[in-house]
Amino acid sequence: MGFFDLFIGKEEEVFINSLHEEFSKHFPKMPENRIITLACLAGLLARVAYVDFEVHEHEVEHMEDALIKWVAITREEAHFVAQYAVTEMKNLSGLDNRKYCTPLLDILSTDERYQVLISLFELAAADGIVEIAETNEISYIAKSLVLENKYFISAKAKVREHLGALKK
Repeated sequence: MGFFDLFIGKEEEVFINSLHEEFSKHFPKMPENRIITLACLAGLLARVAYVDFEVHEHEVEHMEDALIKWVAITREEAHFVAQYAVTEMKNLSGLDNRKYCTPLLDILSTDERYQVLISLFELAAADGIVEIAETNEISYIAKSLVLENKYFISAKAKVREHLGALKK
């Protein structure tokens, strides 16, 4: 047995972000693509929820609902994921959106990525008003998800009654 034989066949698990690492431990039987989707969506939702440096209870509830819809997890699992993602986002608020968006390009179709934008705008509207900072963050996310501007405008129009820029 040679020196390099020690390394043959040993694959080190690579995590795309800290949420992916934690959720891989917490959900060991979940398929890898679902864990990646869960980690990325939780990160994006937490990012939009925390863009104004506070997370409202309605936003956490909406995060849980979105995660249940997207990844088909239980309410308890969604609560754990949402709480962990918000805590992690507070610690890593400067992290680039691409860490959460790029993996989704291989997993989700264009229409599914558009649905993610709608979920993000619905989350932003959960506290009653979509602030300009939240709109800007979702715009950056849309670009990182490689979506044309028409998708961003369409998703934004779905919450037009909550847009802070249109309120006096």
